[in-house]
Amino acid sequence: MPVHPFFMSISNKVTRWNAHQLSSFEQLQFHRERRAAAREAQQKMSAQAQNFASIQTKNSIGMGDVVSRAAMARMKAAKTA
Repeated sequence: MPVHPFFMSISNKVTRWNAHQLSSFEQLQFHRERRAAAREAQQKMSAQAQNFASIQTKNSIGMGDVVSRAAMARMKAAKTA
């Protein structure tokens, strides 16, 4: 794999800035790996967002129950008075 020493002199890590120096097959593999990593990160963030939305929904339902119970208590108190 002929690589110009300037681009990879700091580290041997392949980045999007020096990927053009790789062979076509190596570039394909590199981009597949990047897409797979991005897909995993997206799925993780999506799961976290879904969990947060679920918590918020349950919290809203709980607050609605509390408000409803308070309103019912007021209505009962108003009927008996």
